[in-house]
Amino acid sequence: MKSKKRNKSIKIRLTVDEFNTLNERVALTGLSREEYVRSLMKMEIPPSLPSPDMIETIKQLRLIGNNINQLAVIAYKTGSIDIMKYKNDYERLQNQILKIITLINQPTKLEEIKNGNNKDMGS
Repeated sequence: MKSKKRNKSIKIRLTVDEFNTLNERVALTGLSREEYVRSLMKMEIPPSLPSPDMIETIKQLRLIGNNINQLAVIAYKTGSIDIMKYKNDYERLQNQILKIITLINQPTKLEEIKNGNNKDMGS
């Protein structure tokens, strides 16, 4: 098996505006410039880091889910609430959180941008 060691490099000249644009887009992703360019070579635009609001929303959803779970435990012990309904709601909540995280982290294929289906330009 061939080594995946990265021992080849290239030098590219950019204008100040091009360099600034590249740095701005890279900063939104949390990647290095090299990783950002490698993603572009795979015909993918890396997703932006989630905003602080999105991170807080996910945190709150998880807290709500934990509360639902605690209510379900109490309801099960006391027999006063339909435990299956709350268990299903809790699982649905967790699935929605996973979907949000997946969507946030999904790169945009360059073909989607070319065809006008741009969800995120990485900027």
